[in-house]
Amino acid sequence: MKAVKKNENFALVISILSLVCSAVCAVLLLTGGGASKTPADNGKSIQYIMYVGTNDKDTYQPEHSREEAHDIVDAVCLKYFEGYTLQDATGAWTDEAGRITHEYTLVCYFDDADKATVYRAADEVIQALNQSSVLIEEDEIAIEYYSGKEG
Repeated sequence: MKAVKKNENFALVISILSLVCSAVCAVLLLTGGGASKTPADNGKSIQYIMYVGTNDKDTYQPEHSREEAHDIVDAVCLKYFEGYTLQDATGAWTDEAGRITHEYTLVCYFDDADKATVYRAADEVIQALNQSSVLIEEDEIAIEYYSGKEG
């Protein structure tokens, strides 16, 4: 009789543990898994930075005005990201023949984005501005949205 009681108690404990594990798994699934959005578990985040040159890949000349290129990249960013920063810059590169080319460049910063979405946006920008490539930088950073001093 004692063996049966022990087995019943053991089965009861296993059943309770199973229910607790199921509840914890459900909570983790509903809250995004409880994991950081980055490989780091130290409050860090991944930021993607995309550098978009605006000279045409075939002519090495700007085929769009600065305003048009800015509007094209801005529209793509709005399509794929909830938030981003877009900056104007000047870039330079040396081609296969050793010629140095300067060009108007747009720099796009994406926080809380995933790489696949960044690539989709890059594909669209490459096609729209007739680029051979864009530079995508991936950095682990710490970000904070500071709202001012309390009190």
